[in-house]
Amino acid sequence: MKKLLSLTILALAVSAPMFAQHTPRVANEGFASDFQTLPVVTTVQGVGSTFQSYVSIFNPTSSAYSVTATFYDNTGTSKTAQINLAAGQVKTYDNFLTELFGLSNTAGSVTFSSPNSTGGQHNNRFIIDSEIWTGGGTRYGQSIPALEFAGTSSRSFAPGISVDSSRRSNAGCFNQSDSTNTVKISVLDSTGQTTVGSTTLTLAPHAWGQTSLSAFVVTNGIAQFDPSDNAVCYAVVVLNATNDGRFITSSEYQP
Repeated sequence: MKKLLSLTILALAVSAPMFAQHTPRVANEGFASDFQTLPVVTTVQGVGSTFQSYVSIFNPTSSAYSVTATFYDNTGTSKTAQINLAAGQVKTYDNFLTELFGLSNTAGSVTFSSPNSTGGQHNNRFIIDSEIWTGGGTRYGQSIPALEFAGTSSRSFAPGISVDSSRRSNAGCFNQSDSTNTVKISVLDSTGQTTVGSTTLTLAPHAWGQTSLSAFVVTNGIAQFDPSDNAVCYAVVVLNATNDGRFITSSEYQP
């Protein structure tokens, strides 16, 4: 936070201790890590197009190791796959969920983790890059930042959302806790003083969810997230004419 399957995303990792930690989350700032989370991945037919996730994973070290990728859907059900990386190797997936997990018509969140190196050191670090692409003759994409740290239950904000005749917005969260997580999503106007409307995501343990904000007409507004437990959240704004999207990671603020 400093951080349905109507994806509508463009319209519309993992060890147990990570879910329980209360370390503030920030977006990946260009460094390798041995644990990362993609808050949303997809392979679905959405509004006006198909949407699929491109993912690359790079091992910048001089050692070979395996990375465990764990996918969580909107019920909290998980599926795990191994990615074996040689020293200096990069692997890419044009349709990540289908190619690695054999999945279709689904969306969710994915965590990536690697084992400790000799002596318990965190040296098996990797770099993740991801986009969500539209299908069809013209391809549009939006980058999805990988997150290194877990979210908290603090309030967070995704500024710059718009809903009007040419744009639509959605909001989503990944519940990183072992409990049901109720996330209140409030849409504020550009002054931050007026609430245009609100909705709620109720997420099962470790579940991902996304909802449309189309009922709340706003220009350059703010999505405010108030989860009852640890979560990472985001908003996405999409141009209706092209399905070209802009991803906004929700950022935590603690007065």
